[in-house]
Formats: sequence, C-alpha cells, structure tokens
Amino acid sequence: MSQVLPELFATAVRRDGASPFLTYYDDETGERIELSAVTTANWVAKTANLLVDEYDLEAGETVAIGLPPHWLGVVWALATWSAGAALTSKTGALAITGPDFAVRGERETIASALLPLGGRFREPIPEGIQDYGAEVYNHPDVFVPFDAPTADSPAYDELTHADLIGTAEPIADRILTTRDLTTRDGIRVLIGAIIGGGSIVLCRHLDAAKLDRRVADEKVDRVLED
Repeated sequence: MSQVLPELFATAVRRDGASPFLTYYDDETGERIELSAVTTANWVAKTANLLVDEYDLEAGETVAIGLPPHWLGVVWALATWSAGAALTSKTGALAITGPDFAVRGERETIASALLPLGGRFREPIPEGIQDYGAEVYNHPDVFVPFDAPTADSPAYDELTHADLIGTAEPIADRILTTRDLTTRDGIRVLIGAIIGGGSIVLCRHLDAAKLDRRVADEKVDRVLED
C-alpha cells in the first residue's frame, strides 16, 4: 500500500471510481450533493491546478482550511497534498475560508460561498480575497505535480503522509458523520475510508429528527459518534 496520500486516493479511484464516495447534506439549506471518487478526483485536480497556476503554491508550503464540515474541505485537503503542500492548523501561506472570511492566509486568501456545486459569490467580497467559485471551473481536471510528495513529506502540521496513513484504521463501511474531515481526527476518518473502500455521508447542521430516515435512505452501516 502506498504511503503517499495522492497515490492512495488514486488507487481508490481506480478500484471503484463510479460508486458514491462522499455524500454531503446541509439540513439548514436542504442541500444534498453526491460525489463519486471520480467526481471528487476531478474537483481535486481542478483545485490543485488553481493552487499551483494561480496562487503559486509550492511543495512544502502550508494551506489552512477554514471551512465548516463540507465536501469542499475534503477537496482542498486532497488538492493540497496533490500539490506537495501540507495542511496546517495554524496560519498557512494560503487559506480557504467560507463566507464568514474568518481565516486568512499569509500570502493568499481564497473564499468559497459554500453554494451548491461550489458556486461563486453573488455579492462583492472583501478586497484582496479571491473567489474560489469564480475561478476553479477554468482549470483542467487532470493535475500533474511539479514536485510530487513522498512518504516523508509534511502532510498535517508535524505529521508526514506516512504518519497519517499509519494511524488511520481502514473503513469498509458506509458511515455517517458530522465531523470536520480536515481536522487531525477527521483526516483519519477520511483516510480510513480511502484505504478501506468505504464511503462517507457528511452532515452539516444535522436535524436529529431526520437521522433514522437518512440512515435508511443512504444505506448507512454505522453512525460515527462525535
């Protein structure tokens, strides 16, 4: 098994690219989006190309993800690793923030409106912040890194790719969670599903009254406790 995260995800795409990989719900807005591994990989490639071509992200630099639990957080994590950069829980050279603009990068700040399908902001945004939804669609859905990561490359704070993979337990089930999948603990869940061939139903603003029906509708095997 590869000890490099983009290679590990590429293996998952080849193994079962068409099946649901990540299903996202927001019970406040009514949004539901389902991404197969192939669709996720396309978003990852577009985002990695954006990071490298537009914002000059280099291997070894850091990216801070300031999003709530959201499917785009998964995309940004995988895109960051694809470009040879690392996630950070501190201030990153680049940052992705939501419509609250709460997180800023040292060099660049990119914001997502968190609208369906990654749509652009409908109102002007603060000067100096880039609109992810206005730019990502312009980039190709194939990414070739200039400087691909290795097992010893930083992946999250002081942890390497091999460290993160080594601490993840394989998940073969279809799981439901409300966790942020870009925190240290959430990343273990994400990597576990990639390793084990599982899939994730990620719920934001979960309405407890809808939980049983959602478990049945989505054929969830187990619900992860927060």
